[in-house]
Amino acid sequence: MKKLSILILLFSALSVGYLIQNSFAMPNPWVECGNDVSCAAQKAGFNLPIRVKNPSFRAMDDMIEVHFSLSKNREVCLRKSQLFKADADEYGIKDISGVYNKYPVDKVININGIMFHVKGEKNKFYVVNFAAETGYYSFYCEKGLKIRDIKYLYKILEEAEAPRFDYENTLTIEQLQDLRRVDGIVEPVFTQDCFPKTLYQKGVTKDCFERANLGDDSFCTLSQIKYIKEYYKKGQNKDPLNDGSGNFCAN
Repeated sequence: MKKLSILILLFSALSVGYLIQNSFAMPNPWVECGNDVSCAAQKAGFNLPIRVKNPSFRAMDDMIEVHFSLSKNREVCLRKSQLFKADADEYGIKDISGVYNKYPVDKVININGIMFHVKGEKNKFYVVNFAAETGYYSFYCEKGLKIRDIKYLYKILEEAEAPRFDYENTLTIEQLQDLRRVDGIVEPVFTQDCFPKTLYQKGVTKDCFERANLGDDSFCTLSQIKYIKEYYKKGQNKDPLNDGSGNFCAN
């Protein structure tokens, strides 16, 4: 009887512990997006159209993380956050890497006028954080980064974050918010304009079409870009309620 009471108490204690543990378990904030940057942009609230080898995106509110190959045996984890951080340091840098290891080197260095907070060893850094007008950034590489690697990664980011231009009209995307380009001419976008059904039937998404009209094709596949160019080349945009080929616009 005594042994049975002990077993019951033990079982009860384990059950209570299990319930407490699971009651306070936090839901996973990350959304896994594979190589789909538009999925990550939708979750984070901003885009990161970076062109790298074998990208794998995931995102949560105000953060995008992408893993990619830097070289044959090295993978980099890049993170970006946009919201202002009140606890940023004197250089405006906030550590968003999520890496909490201690390293012998932990300092801020200047590379070509940009301040980087690096952590690692004398000539090899594992964690790199910096800030720019477009947000906070971090690089993490388990096998380490040299100064030349940091310069290279920064250049990739610089290209990804540079304003996209309509070169024929020298307008940035921000200036094109209420405009679109049709046959090389920039004109206002009216509320009755809609997403062409012919493009929808070919697999072009509404998000891709709208952003491509603003000069940002990073949300489109190569085939989608091809179909959009063919659509405008044929002049199938004369009627806001009809795409010019007898097919009404998609909803």
